[in-house]
Amino acid sequence: MKIALDVLGGDLAPMTNIEGAMDYLNEVGDAAAELILVGDKKVIKSALQSYTYNNSKVHVFHTTEVVGMHEKPSRIFKEKPDSSLVKSIQLVKDGKANAAVSAGNTGALLTSSLFLIGKIPGIRRPAFAPFIPSSKGGFILCDAGANADSKPQHLVQFALMAGAYMEHLEKRPHPRVALLNIGSEKNKGNELTTATYPLLEKLVDNFIGNIEARYIMEGKADIIICDGFTGNIVLKLTEGIITHLMEWVQGLYYNQSDDDDLSSEFLSVLKEIQNTLDHEEHGATPLLGINGVVMKCHGSATSRGISNSLLAAQKTVEENLIADIADRLSQHKALFERDSKIGETNPV
Repeated sequence: MKIALDVLGGDLAPMTNIEGAMDYLNEVGDAAAELILVGDKKVIKSALQSYTYNNSKVHVFHTTEVVGMHEKPSRIFKEKPDSSLVKSIQLVKDGKANAAVSAGNTGALLTSSLFLIGKIPGIRRPAFAPFIPSSKGGFILCDAGANADSKPQHLVQFALMAGAYMEHLEKRPHPRVALLNIGSEKNKGNELTTATYPLLEKLVDNFIGNIEARYIMEGKADIIICDGFTGNIVLKLTEGIITHLMEWVQGLYYNQSDDDDLSSEFLSVLKEIQNTLDHEEHGATPLLGINGVVMKCHGSATSRGISNSLLAAQKTVEENLIADIADRLSQHKALFERDSKIGETNPV
């Protein structure tokens, strides 16, 4: 197996990405996939001199362009075809890599993947489905930003794809699926949610109904479905609140406590909470619906995040996630082909 790593993507690139790649190889050992480090050859070769690693597991693919985090994504694949981000995806398309991993520009990664690899047959829209950890085991949020506007049939497909992802990669059989809404009642919400509810009820196993945002961290559902606009707000708000609360608690405690023993105990508990809620422990998430394994890391991923993302990519390939999603979609092929008749009683 070979995994292409976009060495130049992300806020902390390139050194953090290279360090994460080396950590992955050293931790996984002989079972690790071969890595194709995509980026400036001189920079990569120079950085590798600082590490001890299995030479047979590392290949360097030289590129001359870099995609900035704030560049307009829609035409990156044409305007910067020799960028590390685009070439990582191209390697998957050409069958020279089994997966691509990037912490780079999210929009560019999505549009380039759509253009170069395309969607799984039958998929209408791809989706971002990050795993959000919690003390109750965590959940997948889908969609978290790939689609600002969605239709009911899109949300049904999000649920089917996320279900396959959760079952394979988190080892949760028959995951519970909930629809994010402003109330638990079946008729609550806007046109999108009221039209989506009966479809999820009919087509998705273990659909448990609506869920309010206040309950998403309580372990009531394994998968929470929503449109990408709403999901992206939920994702960033959740990350921001967790960070703020951790810093707030630490600040209050250090200002008030003079007991060294209690401080040590408190720090141990706080560290455990931080590790549980840290998205980097779970690595990257696949772009669900793309007809190949393309993994998106957090833009500020550290070496630990990159290492765990490479491990997640390896697992995604080994678990045949793409084939499983395609199989699940094929079971409802006739329904999705009648696109105009699904959920159009309340068009959105």
